[in-house]
Amino acid sequence: MLIGKKRTESHIIGEAGVNILKQHLPAEWVVREYRPDYGIDLAVELFTSGEKCVTKGAHLFIQVKASYEFERYIKSIPNRSSVEKPSRPVEDKKFKMEVIKYKLDTDFLSTVERMGSGVPVLLCLIEIKTKEVFFVCLSDYIEKILVNEQDYTLQKTKIVYIPTENTINESKLGILEWYAKRPRFYALFNKIHYQNSELEYVSQYDISKYIEHFIRIIRRFDVWEEPLFIPHMKQLDSEINYYLEHGITKQGDGIIKEMQERGEDVDAEIWEATYCDYNEEVSWREAQRVQGLHCLWKDLSELGNLFEDIYKEAFLPTALGNVLY
Repeated sequence: MLIGKKRTESHIIGEAGVNILKQHLPAEWVVREYRPDYGIDLAVELFTSGEKCVTKGAHLFIQVKASYEFERYIKSIPNRSSVEKPSRPVEDKKFKMEVIKYKLDTDFLSTVERMGSGVPVLLCLIEIKTKEVFFVCLSDYIEKILVNEQDYTLQKTKIVYIPTENTINESKLGILEWYAKRPRFYALFNKIHYQNSELEYVSQYDISKYIEHFIRIIRRFDVWEEPLFIPHMKQLDSEINYYLEHGITKQGDGIIKEMQERGEDVDAEIWEATYCDYNEEVSWREAQRVQGLHCLWKDLSELGNLFEDIYKEAFLPTALGNVLY
């Protein structure tokens, strides 16, 4: 009988799971294993593809759990209102979703919650039999589901549900990049919020200078690139391009054209116009240009609210997550 240190089956399966996960990721991405680990198994740094691979400055944190095979379940998902606001009556409707349920220690979940949703942690379940990798963002799961059901920290373990549609493959790498860029989304939303506040004190004569300066700043954030997963950002990006090309927002230009079609003189001067100097007359055209820019930045400043209210539920086993993508 041989006596010595033993390599357990769980260690073998765990190592096999990490290897399978690496096979699903681009070769140029760097996977670093934590030793010892305290819940976070891997840190993944994203790089561009091509002859010269350049770091994107985007990182993922992953908890890996592997098993030979996971059992699938059909879970009934009740409709509900946004958890960011007090509960309100909604249509009594349920959705069916195939999920894998997995038990996690609440000590680990509490650690993820303390990290904050600005640093997403993904749970990846690796099925050895099929070599499939399933994922869910635990940071969003805790915020949108667990803390609104009950105080999960009162239990030693907690079941989480991973939609089986959440698989990692070549066609879905954009989802991983979307999570990896989360800190930059928050930085962008905060920057726009600051800019919108500053515009309240900018005169109509200086607004173009401010807007063009603000655009140069926010366009440096690479979150405008694909993959985006926020349709409102695509629309507003198009609005910014329209302004840069025409010197007026699409909304303001539309109002001016409607007035011209009615035979109104858009260059006639008026005394009162929101955001314009009340001591001087201003033309309808100029008023719409100034007001349109303020409206555009107010819409941009709403992106952070939409992200918190809606888009953080993407790829979660919730009613809203079920219909988002």
